[in-house]
Amino acid sequence: MFLNAVVIVLQEILEAALILSLFLAFVRYLNLENNDSVLRRRIWVTLSITFGILLAWTYSHNFSRISDSFDYVGLEITNASIHSISCFFLVLFAWLLPPQQLIFDVSHRLLALTLCMGIVVMLAILREGSEIMQLVGGILNQGQAGPPIFYGGVVGAGIGVSIGVLLYYALTGLSRERSLRTCVLLLALTTGNMAAQTILLLNQADWLPFTPTAWDTGGLLSESSVLGQLAYALIGYEATPSIMQVGAYTLGLVIVLLSPISRLAWSTWHGKAS
Repeated sequence: MFLNAVVIVLQEILEAALILSLFLAFVRYLNLENNDSVLRRRIWVTLSITFGILLAWTYSHNFSRISDSFDYVGLEITNASIHSISCFFLVLFAWLLPPQQLIFDVSHRLLALTLCMGIVVMLAILREGSEIMQLVGGILNQGQAGPPIFYGGVVGAGIGVSIGVLLYYALTGLSRERSLRTCVLLLALTTGNMAAQTILLLNQADWLPFTPTAWDTGGLLSESSVLGQLAYALIGYEATPSIMQVGAYTLGLVIVLLSPISRLAWSTWHGKAS
């Protein structure tokens, strides 16, 4: 039970922590914090985390009611909606980023970028936090099994937050060119993951037809392992994705990689290589 709690909470914490770390690295790389007091003081981080926790609490306390909606597939539809909204704002964030490192002369774009980051972080905390709150609620009903699950959850949360912090310092510790390329790649992978998860949830709700499995790598890397959870958070790894999921993942990946900030990263690399 201890290890199960570690893996479950790690999975929930890791994605939100990595998304937040990625956005903070983008803000620092593009010097956005020097141009806007909200970004400089990171008020958006505090607000998005606060509202995310409040929404997660509300969501977790209405699981049964939401589950009964939409012919008893309410949770799948709700989670698919959360993923699709996150995917949209990730794409919008990528296309709103400046094509070069300039001080923004249009405050509206800064506001839009801040809203994109805040909404995505808030939805990540809503999605993952509600699952953790369900686990905590289960602990209260476990009796003797409660302490191992609780301590496992604390360890999993600690590992997830630590990986997020390490990622931030790793990204900001790279050269500016490498940091930009890595951030853009992680943003594209995260967007593809959100798109693929939306398809999976709609499949489970029978709103979209199932398609054949594209491949099976469960024997090489289990999704339930710590490494598998890390791969899921970083690149959206899934051992048995469907063909439709692979298509959605690829589409999300390509849309971000075609953005102006991605072209800047590519041109920087190409210029260095030549």
